[in-house]
Amino acid sequence: MKHSRNLAIAILLVGSIAKAPAIVIRKPYGDTVEVPYISGRVTHVDQNRRSFTVHWQLKGLLKMEHYYPSYEETYRVTEGTVYKNGSWTNIKNGTYVRITGHSDVADTVEFTASTKAQQNAIVRNQQGIAKQNKGDWDGAMADYNEAIRLDPRYYAAYDNRGNVKCQKGDLNGAMADIDQAIRLNPKNALAYNNRGRVKEAKGDLGGAIADFSQAISLNPKYAIAYRNRGNVKRKKGDLNGANADFNQAAKLGSKL
Repeated sequence: MKHSRNLAIAILLVGSIAKAPAIVIRKPYGDTVEVPYISGRVTHVDQNRRSFTVHWQLKGLLKMEHYYPSYEETYRVTEGTVYKNGSWTNIKNGTYVRITGHSDVADTVEFTASTKAQQNAIVRNQQGIAKQNKGDWDGAMADYNEAIRLDPRYYAAYDNRGNVKCQKGDLNGAMADIDQAIRLNPKNALAYNNRGRVKEAKGDLGGAIADFSQAISLNPKYAIAYRNRGNVKRKKGDLNGANADFNQAAKLGSKL
């Protein structure tokens, strides 16, 4: 399994928003449109007014099919604003945020990728995934290496690089990378599943079952983890346990 971390530098409409608090953006002719959230890059911070300006740029399809390629809006925070992954002091020029709220007030501010390097790391990770899907292991490895250089805490890139190392037969290197991915994000079910595959390849069947079980604990609908655990149980001679896992995997949509 491969990871892709995407930043939505865009506007998203989800059903009707008339009955829920919505953030406002201003249209070219001065009127406004309400949207559930807006994500983008901070271009200006006013410490005195406790406000900040967000720049967003993309194919923004809004009501009446208007197209907005690039705009900026200014929002203010209050004592009730909730911050995720940071605080007011972390709002600086170049920071990437996702905000929700009402009118021009940010009710929540979530910090996403805060630097250009992190943005570039996301791009290189996605390029690595594309190359990996085509069987270009060396090209994928180079992209994951660069993603990690740009953002040493990018857990998905470690996990993806570990997958490539496993494919290339470097099981110890794969284990080291996926261990690091889990240290950076202990609630990552994909990484536990991937580490289980490496342990299985190394002959550590008990360790593999433990990792697949942890992946299932974190995501009870993880069909592939059930299938993988079933395969290892079958190798260990636990046919009843294997069949139970295979049946659950099938119920969840995994083909054996």
